[in-house]
Amino acid sequence: MRLQSLNCPNCGSPLRTENNMQICDSCGSTFKIDYDDSDVAYERLSKEDEINRQRFEHEKEMLETEYRLQEEARIKKAKYEKSEARKKAAANKVKGFIALLIMLGIFGGFMLLVYFVIKGEAIINTDKIYGTTTTETTVSPYLISASDVLADEEFMKNAVASVFSEIRSSRKGNPVTTFDIPITEWYMVGDPEIYDCYLLVNEDENRLCFLVKITYQSERDEDDYKEVYDCLYLRNLTVGKDGKIACDYAVRDDRGEGATNWTWIAAEESDQLYRSAILGKSEFSREKFNLPASVIPTPEPEETESDSDEDSEDDYDDDYDEDYDDDYEED
Repeated sequence: MRLQSLNCPNCGSPLRTENNMQICDSCGSTFKIDYDDSDVAYERLSKEDEINRQRFEHEKEMLETEYRLQEEARIKKAKYEKSEARKKAAANKVKGFIALLIMLGIFGGFMLLVYFVIKGEAIINTDKIYGTTTTETTVSPYLISASDVLADEEFMKNAVASVFSEIRSSRKGNPVTTFDIPITEWYMVGDPEIYDCYLLVNEDENRLCFLVKITYQSERDEDDYKEVYDCLYLRNLTVGKDGKIACDYAVRDDRGEGATNWTWIAAEESDQLYRSAILGKSEFSREKFNLPASVIPTPEPEETESDSDEDSEDDYDDDYDEDYDDDYEED
């Protein structure tokens, strides 16, 4: 491309380009721009570059659109598969729950059958003990009174000993941890104290209940004590023809939901324990009685470190004396 003139040759003023023409605004002269073959080739190449650029942009846009659609389809498929997996898991849980209910129903029916069989055999055996004739009796073997229980001092000793043994084995030496700040471990000290006794009776079952107080001592402060309360009982007491009481001596606990503090596995208030464990059993008639002092077992001695040290010193002195005596006799 050759430029014929940069300034107007007539007046020397600058030229402006318009429609392939050079125009002088001062004198009105016009000049034509002469394009050669190289200019035409350049124009063609410029147009091809633009066309190629537009084609590239179009293809790029198509690829981006295709990728976006594929990604959306993948995400939608993943959500669908996740939803189906969740539905399948929920269906499996429902099936498992139904199967569990069926198994529990079968087990419960079996246990109910066993209960009625055992109950029937117990009634038959009781009838044999009392020499019952072929006529059925409506008197329940569990309808006994507190006077029947107190009359058998040997039974009462064994019953109280069972309660003490249960508490010692389950609580003595096993710390109770309170997770307040600071975390503290509490240890049972001394023996439990039976402060109330009740006989709960109905036609199907009876319970000999002992309300006990248990004392714990803080590991952090020897002067810090905690008193908690528990209800332990023996059940299914029967009285024989000789007036002796019999049961399985399996100690159970039932302090009631309203009284339970699961940190201590006991009640923190004796009144609440009484309401939950005694008054709350409306299906029983209740009779309170006093526990004879003769049935309370002897407290277990508390072994201290000083006692252990003294025993060790005594053993050492005895061994020393024996060795000295032997040497003296040889001389």
